[in-house]
Amino acid sequence: MDASRLIFGTGVSSSKDYDSLKQVIFAAVERGILAFDTAPSYGTEEGLGRIFKELSHEMGIDRERLFIQTKIDAWQMQESDGNVYKHAESAMKKLGVSYLDSLLIHWPVPEYFDRTWECLVELKNDGIVRKTGICNIRFRHLEKYAECGGLPDVVQIERNPLRTCEKEIVFCHEHGIEVQAYSPLCKMDERIRDSEILKEVSQKYGKSLGQTVLRWHIDTGVTPVFTSKKLERVREYAGIFDFKLSREDMALVASLNIDYKMYLESMACPGL
Repeated sequence: MDASRLIFGTGVSSSKDYDSLKQVIFAAVERGILAFDTAPSYGTEEGLGRIFKELSHEMGIDRERLFIQTKIDAWQMQESDGNVYKHAESAMKKLGVSYLDSLLIHWPVPEYFDRTWECLVELKNDGIVRKTGICNIRFRHLEKYAECGGLPDVVQIERNPLRTCEKEIVFCHEHGIEVQAYSPLCKMDERIRDSEILKEVSQKYGKSLGQTVLRWHIDTGVTPVFTSKKLERVREYAGIFDFKLSREDMALVASLNIDYKMYLESMACPGL
């Protein structure tokens, strides 16, 4: 079992109630999921900090075994004119850690991106951040960053069977960039939930539709960042490491692609 290939996200679909959040985090850890994704805008950094302490006391899970990832939000970039060092320190204080495994720019707002990226590089050089990354970017931006010699360690994008992002993923794999998929199940859009293709592939492996889609991400070299408020769903999604999709079945899942986008960048990041 390699549940490190899954990241539990605490975004908009996760519980903000401390007790409920603790229950799902503990359920994830019990099944080997030790990677967690948050952001200031999610409102879960402080809660996670408390939970991480309790994981150490109650389950013997120390900091070094956890992968903790947070983000720099657009308002922080604007407020500090890109000098986001203090915001990284604030996040670490809330999370109760002395370093971050990964720090991502949530939305690459053009006006503040260059200085923010320079600051993330400084944080990495200072040993405060181990990996730096960018969310919500497109292929053309990756090409631009490659020309400037400023490629990230991690890219997190909206990716699911309705939006396979093949060009971005090929580029990242060729350049040694880790790819994470947020909303990996597309919130069970009816075109996924009711897909006969996905139903047939799932039945072939004796797995649920959600398990099949998450396995497709992993088998195509992408780490899914999933979230849920339900304990049974967390347990279900952790059970995807006893099978692999064939190349033919991976292609069948990808055939659903229609370049559908749930979250429009222009709403949060004009000019992207």
